[in-house]
Amino acid sequence: MKHIRITLTAVFLLAACTIPPAAPIQTPAIPFAARTTATAAPIKSTTGNTAEETRVRDLVESFGKKLQVVSLLAPDAAQEIQQQYSGFVTPALLEIWMKNVSKAPGRMTSSPWPDRIEIIALTNEGSDKFEINGFVVEITSLEVVNGGAAARIPVHIVAVKDQGHWLITEYAEGQ
Repeated sequence: MKHIRITLTAVFLLAACTIPPAAPIQTPAIPFAARTTATAAPIKSTTGNTAEETRVRDLVESFGKKLQVVSLLAPDAAQEIQQQYSGFVTPALLEIWMKNVSKAPGRMTSSPWPDRIEIIALTNEGSDKFEINGFVVEITSLEVVNGGAAARIPVHIVAVKDQGHWLITEYAEGQ
């Protein structure tokens, strides 16, 4: 009986070593954040002031991340706009959006939703003004897993330097 167990064990181990796997081994997926960084469109810059350009780019990209947080259909949308956007836009623009939520950027539906702003061009219009062109990238759960975009909405943004801080003064989607 002991002989049979040893023989069966040896046959099993030999068979396991010679049978190819049923499916190829897959490498783990690249995290979504890493994919978006690696595949982002190159930024066209017409400025020589890289420090200010970096500040403006950070402002616009950080603002773009806030778009998904503000549900424009929520009963407290005006308060959310004030809370989420006040550090990024001028008080005048903030007031316009709070009075007429439909003019504000943000999340209109549960899916797709705005994920980020991709900057395509950054143009220095003087020491205290930049014009930014890019896309609001909208995603769904599918793009969270696979990468890509459900929609890319053109956006034009103007940022000005006020008392040492960059703020968005104009924001227009679809242009």
